[in-house]
Amino acid sequence: MKAPGSASRAEPATARPQVVWEMIGRQLRDFRNARDISRAEAGRHIGGDETKISRLELGRVKVKEEDLERLLDLYGVTSVAEQRAMLDLTRRAGSRQWWYQHRDLLADWFCSYLLLESAAHLIRTYEVQFIPGLLQTRAYAEAVMRLRYTDEAEVRRRVDVRMERQRILHEQRSTHVWAVVEEAALRQQIGGPHVMREQLKALVQANERRYIRIQVLPNSAGGHAGTGTSFSILRLRSEKLLDVVYLEQLESAQFFTDAWQSDPYFEAWSRLSVAAGKPDDTTAVFANLLRESIDGQKTMG
Repeated sequence: MKAPGSASRAEPATARPQVVWEMIGRQLRDFRNARDISRAEAGRHIGGDETKISRLELGRVKVKEEDLERLLDLYGVTSVAEQRAMLDLTRRAGSRQWWYQHRDLLADWFCSYLLLESAAHLIRTYEVQFIPGLLQTRAYAEAVMRLRYTDEAEVRRRVDVRMERQRILHEQRSTHVWAVVEEAALRQQIGGPHVMREQLKALVQANERRYIRIQVLPNSAGGHAGTGTSFSILRLRSEKLLDVVYLEQLESAQFFTDAWQSDPYFEAWSRLSVAAGKPDDTTAVFANLLRESIDGQKTMG
């Protein structure tokens, strides 16, 4: 059984963020249509033809930075902030990122997620079974990986990837994380009591950071909007690019931006964040769980 983000052994990944190129292409198409400009006209503007624009809009080829700048100018996208956001995403997608060295382990769709995650302004995540990956300690992450893998070298590399992802919180500090976590996930003894106590202490520290908000959905909440389905919603720095809903399975993932697919998750998130405990009460929840763990250990001793 593969862990989330794993690549097929028969078809090694290339670490290409294909989903991101498709998103950029779709946005360029929308810009062009809004100005009622033909593909042929847009192609001539960048020294190409209609076929080149078609391939760019389908995400089949990378868009060069100079071509993007000229197209944005042609399409009347004059906002400096919007131009920078589009160019930043294009640069990230077109350059070799840190996860390239792990391309034998990571599927291309997961590389797309990693790029979107690194470029996001806000990440809203709902977790049913585990602590969100961006908030896991190394020991907890190792225990999670060992649920599926026995090879220690592979476990170590996968944990390294998870820890590297967290740099967006420790270094950029412009990425905000809002997590709603099921109480059951906090009570699950992943790695044993010592690992869970360390993880809970780390969550207390994380919750004190101004760019991280954690809410706990209590078991007493009963049935609710997101039952059984973990998901994330990523908001990019470009106001023109729609929020991305991300659902991950063992062998694949889905990225939703169309309203008919993503709106149910926005609605579910709204209900979950209301049903969960207030962020100001989260530290007390963690403290209670820590006391229960310590008291339970003393009783066993």
